[in-house]
Parts: sequence; C-alpha cells; structure tokens
Amino acid sequence: MRALIAVASKHGSTSEMGRRIAANLRHSGIEATFCLAEQVKSIQGYELVVLGSAVYANKMLPAMTALVYRWGDQLAACRTYLFCSGPLDAPVPGNVPLPPDARALMRLSGVKDSRMFGGAMALDRLRPSERALMRIWGSKSGDYRDWAEVDAWSAQIASQALGQARDEAAGDGARDEAAGDGPDETPPTA
Repeated sequence: MRALIAVASKHGSTSEMGRRIAANLRHSGIEATFCLAEQVKSIQGYELVVLGSAVYANKMLPAMTALVYRWGDQLAACRTYLFCSGPLDAPVPGNVPLPPDARALMRLSGVKDSRMFGGAMALDRLRPSERALMRIWGSKSGDYRDWAEVDAWSAQIASQALGQARDEAAGDGARDEAAGDGPDETPPTA
C-alpha cells in the first residue's frame, strides 16, 4: 500500500508531525511519502492520503485549501485522513473542533477521520507583525504537541487502512472463485 502525507506548515512544527506520521506508517509496513502540500503533483497511485495543516486565526493554510480543491475528486476515491495543528494550550482537550474551512474540505475530499492536535510556537522566531498578532490573540510560546496522541492516531490509520486492504483483497478472491476464476479444481493428469 502506498501513502502520501502532504502537509501545509508555516514554521515547521506541522511538518514535523507529518514526518512523524509518515515514519509511523512506514514502520507499519506502508510505503509512505512525505511532502509539502504545494509540492503535490498528483494523488494518482496512492491508496492512502494523510493531509495536515497548521491553523492560524481559525483557518487552515491556503496551500492545503488549494490542494483539496485541486485534487478533491481523487482524494475522495482514496482513504483520506486530515489533521490540523494549532491550539497553543496545554493540554489540548479532545473536543477542540476543527476550523470551519477544514470541515468543508472534509466533505469535499471524503475524509474518513480527522484530528486537531496541539501546535508549537516559538514567538522569538516570528516576524514582528506575527508576534504582535500572537500577543493580541493571547497565544503562548511553547510546544503543545502530544506525540503519544500523534503516534496512536498513526497506528489507528495504519490498522484501518491495512485491515480494509486485506478485506478488499479477500472479497476480490471470493468474487474470483465465484466467477470461476479461482483455483483450478481439475486434478493433474499423469
């Protein structure tokens, strides 16, 4: 099974999460490719897609929105998952809703499951205008990503995708045998 992990990240912390998810999927036996959302040239050939976006001002990054609008039909034909990162609180409660644009993109792309993870922000790495906005919004500097939660979600994705692939393969074999395309029952001749 081939998987694409495509991420829109502004300062790198969401990319780190996407790379971690790709590594976890590889560890589960899935051939996983990581890239930034703006680098995606095609979805064709991938059975599993994990999309990730940083969230700023309760919106996903434009690169992720553009990716879903461009490839929405193909994403709907894949096993597609979505994560967002951004809340700068510790700990991030499990009921933090996705931003409204993420919910709309989920419908367009047929997302099977989604998660909102805590984000990370180092205010000293931001431009002065970004620091001013973060202070206005009351955002705190820090790393609020829960790596155990990211790992658990990755494992859940792998388990679901591999289980579905096995079920589909078993169903194809049963249909082949019912159609007479299964194993030949004729005994060998001497």
